[in-house]
Amino acid sequence: MKRVILLLVDGLRPDTGEDALRRGELPHLERLTGPGGIGRGVTVFPSTTTVAYLPFLTGCMPGRCNIPSIRWLDPVRYRGDWWRDRAFLRSYCGYQAGWIDHDLAPDIRTIFELVPESVGIFTPVARGLTPMRDPSRAARRFWGAASHLSGWHQPSDDVVTRHLLRAVEREWRFIFAQFPAVDGYTHQSSPKAESVRNALRRVDEAVGILRQALARRRELADTLLLVVSDHGASAVHSHLDLADWFRDHGVPTLSHPLVWTRSPRAAVMVAGNGSAMVYARPGDTRNARWPLEVLRRPEAFGTSGDLVARLVREPGVAFVAAEERPGSVRVADAAGEALIEHQNDLVSYTPLTGDPLTLGPVQARPADAWLALSWDTAYPDACVQLLDQFRASRTGDLVVIAREGWDFRRRFEYPEHRSGHGSLIRAHMQVPVWANVPVPGVVRTVDLFPAMLDWLDLPIPAGIDGRLSWRPRAECKELGASPAPATIR
Repeated sequence: MKRVILLLVDGLRPDTGEDALRRGELPHLERLTGPGGIGRGVTVFPSTTTVAYLPFLTGCMPGRCNIPSIRWLDPVRYRGDWWRDRAFLRSYCGYQAGWIDHDLAPDIRTIFELVPESVGIFTPVARGLTPMRDPSRAARRFWGAASHLSGWHQPSDDVVTRHLLRAVEREWRFIFAQFPAVDGYTHQSSPKAESVRNALRRVDEAVGILRQALARRRELADTLLLVVSDHGASAVHSHLDLADWFRDHGVPTLSHPLVWTRSPRAAVMVAGNGSAMVYARPGDTRNARWPLEVLRRPEAFGTSGDLVARLVREPGVAFVAAEERPGSVRVADAAGEALIEHQNDLVSYTPLTGDPLTLGPVQARPADAWLALSWDTAYPDACVQLLDQFRASRTGDLVVIAREGWDFRRRFEYPEHRSGHGSLIRAHMQVPVWANVPVPGVVRTVDLFPAMLDWLDLPIPAGIDGRLSWRPRAECKELGASPAPATIR
């Protein structure tokens, strides 16, 4: 029986994992990957938990899913009554976390729907799963809250490991397991803290026992085993609370958790906390976003001048982006503006008065070509990611990107984030892609979805964003039948 096991180590930076491999700290993962099994990918924007799970589990990017962030406001349906319209405000960081399955675009099918013989462990995206196939749902809610308050994240990973080892003994064709501890310890310390490395070593031990079980069942050669992450992270030295920034400039602002602001002229929805969506005049329902030219006018936010110009001069802001028109995004920083355009399946980037993405002029190229073209730049795959962001009807008028070392939330962030993610910077966008078969040099995480279906000999749905750019069956190597002994502490 062919199987796919997808292990997601939330928040693991690729360099942290690769450094641990070089140090010999991850012997079971080293044995798993072998020659050619260590690669890197680029995640989606915003680079934050839950949203960045969507490419693995749906084959679609957040804009296509109409899930533009972990917090959003529906500008078409929100009319300004914070009580009556509370269903049109969203935060997946609280009691609404389970609403994501309902919020997903209705025509999108998750891998759990496409593969009935599948199980999800600690997954926030569960559309298609029955209670039996989502065995850790209650534990995830309990330990998610408990670990957040206590700062003790390892028990969550231990629960995941126990469910994973039970699942492998059953006839599940697809197993998804999410390990949250690395992300938790990263937020409260740094991406390379000893607590992070300890949590990663425990994941390595789990992989060792998992491979033993597969070898005993004689299923190693038929199992595609992937170890990935949803986003990277970077240390935060300064907080620019974006909601308070708007308030300090005289703009009544709606933001979580205080969503009962009277007559707001802005709504700020922060993700990760390295990016944010800003909605001008929430409550004034409209079907189209305002372009940057309109957002710069004083009447946009009810101020005395160009608030966008003030915002991009903030040291914590890398650049902002707004939809010029469908298929066209204007980006701006303190030095000037540039235009991203998507026409006839080609994407181009044209500096106008500036070059916020530091790319220089790039003539029209296929969207697939942009990954390699921008891989080592400050903002990998930014043109494709920003175009996708504005595909969602729920995206705000203005998207604000933080510089490395900064984030956009200070109040109500307990415990304080000493590291974060959510931005388009390279430290947040690049992720590990490890497997028990050779992997491509670089890949979008959304492309792993069709690769997994291909391994299972299942048809790939039409209309998804993922491309079958990597066929792991063609790269398959003979896997060792006698993995080194492993124990879980």
